Amino acid sequence: MKIFDKINTSEEFSAVYKFGKRWYCDGIIIFYFKCNERKTAVVASKRVGKAVIRNRSKRILRALFSKIETEICDGKYIFVAKSEIIQFSFSRLEKSLKWGLKKLECLK
Repeated sequence: MKIFDKINTSEEFSAVYKFGKRWYCDGIIIFYFKCNERKTAVVASKRVGKAVIRNRSKRILRALFSKIETEICDGKYIFVAKSEIIQFSFSRLEKSLKWGLKKLECLK
């Protein structure tokens, strides 16, 4: 069951980037904007690497988010993959993501 919808418009992205909180973790940057909606987006720019690496990074971030999406508060989330995301293990990324969300006060 899908709990979160996708962020689609550039206005939503801009609002989260401009007015939201951010936290830098191992291989991930978390942007969080508190609101009543439940939306998320995963971003990997060309700086991360070629298309195969960018797609793998996005798959990893979506898998991490799906594991914890029932534990987090309402709002808009953007997860940005950094170039070193491939160097970390899945368990370390999961621990880092939970720690970052805890610092942003997003966990229930």
